[in-house]
Amino acid sequence: MSPPLIGALVSLVVLAVWVARVRQRRKLLARLQAEWGQPRRGGERWFEPPPLPDGSPIDQQTWSDLDLDAVLAAIDRTETALGATALRARVAEYARWSDLPDAPTLADAFARDPSLRDDVGLELALAGRSAGQWLGALGQPGVVQVRWWYWAFPVLALAMLTSLLAIAIWPKALLVAFGIALLNVAVRVATAWQLPGVLGPMRQLGPVLGLARRVARRLPDALPTRTRIDADLKSMRRLRRIAKWVSRDPATDGEILASIWEYLNLLFVLDANALFLAGVELREKGATLLRIMDWVGMVDVARGVASLRAEPRVWSEPRWSSTGPTVLEEAWHPLLEEPVTNPVDLVPGGGLLITGANMSGKSTYLRTLGVAVVLAHCLETCPARSYRGRPLQIMTLIQVRDDLEGGRSYFQVEADRVAGLLARAAGETPTLFIVDELLRGTNSVERIALTEAVMLALVRRDGPTPHVAVIATHDLEVAAAVVPPYAAWHFRETLANGELTFDYRRREGPSPTRTGILVLEAAGAPAAVIADAHARAERRGLREGGGSAE
Repeated sequence: MSPPLIGALVSLVVLAVWVARVRQRRKLLARLQAEWGQPRRGGERWFEPPPLPDGSPIDQQTWSDLDLDAVLAAIDRTETALGATALRARVAEYARWSDLPDAPTLADAFARDPSLRDDVGLELALAGRSAGQWLGALGQPGVVQVRWWYWAFPVLALAMLTSLLAIAIWPKALLVAFGIALLNVAVRVATAWQLPGVLGPMRQLGPVLGLARRVARRLPDALPTRTRIDADLKSMRRLRRIAKWVSRDPATDGEILASIWEYLNLLFVLDANALFLAGVELREKGATLLRIMDWVGMVDVARGVASLRAEPRVWSEPRWSSTGPTVLEEAWHPLLEEPVTNPVDLVPGGGLLITGANMSGKSTYLRTLGVAVVLAHCLETCPARSYRGRPLQIMTLIQVRDDLEGGRSYFQVEADRVAGLLARAAGETPTLFIVDELLRGTNSVERIALTEAVMLALVRRDGPTPHVAVIATHDLEVAAAVVPPYAAWHFRETLANGELTFDYRRREGPSPTRTGILVLEAAGAPAAVIADAHARAERRGLREGGGSAE
């Protein structure tokens, strides 16, 4: 094949690669622009979420009650695993959005500047959704262990080089080189177990550092963290070079090059030396690596928050105050395709008592409020027309299950949780307590008595506390007994043409209806049974405010 023809073929290959890259960038840019400010149906979970960190202000019960994994998947507009991880970490840590360096500034900048959000979004999208998914392991202490005898690796490599050079003047040095080679084989066997655990993360190190460098170049120089992130990236150059060696894949080099590398590895224990150097570098630079990852994730989250706020659905930025009530207008739940909006008004030292039938919307209302408070606090992006009030901690009791592994019954699990609520209520940090049907695991007399006592203890001591509570119950005796400091509201049902319907609207006052009898009647129960039930309900004073709403 003539040189001109070879040159032409090489030029065609280069041109084809360039055209493919341009088309990929244009396709990704078109997707980013089309998805900006648009709701997504069905959140995508990229990986199994890790457990909540110890000491998280949001405990596992609250996280599960509010189904925050599903909520975060539904509102996640990030492009990388670094962004998805950062989003979950922000909520798990219950960090104030305004306390995060650069995040509020960047979210506003992305909202104002389409070219900035497109440029940064394109870099993030090109990195891929799995970018950085396993990289965090390298920043943890002890991932790459450096034992005292690892210092022998550079000595062995230097000894092998010296013995090979000495063969020309001392032939017996060949025996020395052979002995060192045998020792090197033993060294490779002794260190090989560490390589599989670091190969995946090491292969992501270079691309993620490159992504951070490109994103930093796209962002304004005036960002508070810009100087630090530039210095961090500069300090990682040596580790990046080491990572290229450790994470190389010999199979992609072809048989000849792979064989040459294998012989060199045998002679100079290159893998072991790279592992040793990586361990030394990570011991010093692990925190820097995690800081870079957090920064890229924060940029991704800030862009996602700006996109969320641009949706046609009603999102609002909260207006914080240090005193007074917390008021939400037209709050809605982000997991519902056609949510019904409702108001929320919470006065410190008091709360809301919600009654109504199952399926009427009580539990959804509780979760709507909880999710709104969490997202307002952590992202300053609230699913409501407006949010005015104080930042609130949150603790819930909505779903209770037997703890078979721990050997605790339903009532014991519930009792332990109630004790935890009361312990939190003894503190001074303003907290929202959300409870759905207190103490379902005991008899009606004790349930009603305990419910009344617990409800008052959550928001009152010697006087009003900074806490607020929202309690859902079926027991109308409770509604009659504890108002005030609780405001009574209810969700209503309608029976028409044998069908029970709900409008999911919050209404003032306790529930006025006998839903249990209505449901049984709609199901076709005998008329005599229904009449008998009505009569018994009358005798027990249901219409005067006693009994159960169901």
